[in-house]
Amino acid sequence: MTRFETGVFLNRIPFVKIGSGSDPIVVLNGGQAFVRRPTPARAQRDAKRIARLLPSRRPIYVLGYDSNPPPGYSIDMIVNDVSWILRDEIGSASVMGISFGGLVAARLAAVHPEFVQSLILMVSAHRFSSEGRRSIDRQIECAWQGDFEGFLKEFGLVFRRPWLNWLLRLRFRQERERLHETMNDPAIIVRGLHAVAGEDFGSDPSWLQAIRPRTLIVGATRDPFFDVEAMEETARLIAGAQLKLFKGETHMLPVERARDVAKVVRAFL
Repeated sequence: MTRFETGVFLNRIPFVKIGSGSDPIVVLNGGQAFVRRPTPARAQRDAKRIARLLPSRRPIYVLGYDSNPPPGYSIDMIVNDVSWILRDEIGSASVMGISFGGLVAARLAAVHPEFVQSLILMVSAHRFSSEGRRSIDRQIECAWQGDFEGFLKEFGLVFRRPWLNWLLRLRFRQERERLHETMNDPAIIVRGLHAVAGEDFGSDPSWLQAIRPRTLIVGATRDPFFDVEAMEETARLIAGAQLKLFKGETHMLPVERARDVAKVVRAFL
């Protein structure tokens, strides 16, 4: 039976730990970790889904984000939190960043390579696509206005399979009356999004050349948030990085093609 442990690092960073032993894998979750109101049940569901992509005999830590982010919350502040956790609680680890988390993971590997044994950027890159950046700006605007329905419409066509998009829209309609119960505080959402929207990642990507750990980038050719150009640029600037693109897939690649993605990730690790 899979053993789950939940807790909080630094009195504010929630985590789920799966399994035990040495040679840990640390996962920096996507933006849903601060967009939805955190609950133990939701955190465990996320952790189970993520664990399907990783080796079963290594301990896995799935990290969330500051439960009450301060004004001026930034990628560098998140990286600082994660580096403290690795130094004082977990030790050096293989690090996988999913979507939003990949932006953090890449910066962590560049600034603190001593804590990162290997790096995986899952449906992520060092910057958003132009379309992805516009979507982030629209999400911030909706969140500020408390327009959670408009916020979630930004994710209305994230799956490749039409029936999954239909189910997603149905779920949004069913949740419409209680969105304010399931979504996080707008200020927390906006501060999380501003952490990435406030930086111009594409202006000078030369910092990627400081990344020394073995690196794998797994992406999809129809991802609206991180396009092929961004992923290819990331792979080109990180010495020896491997790039695996799944043709025709979207940002939900790790969900829709979990078994195939797991084969790539496990072979790399």
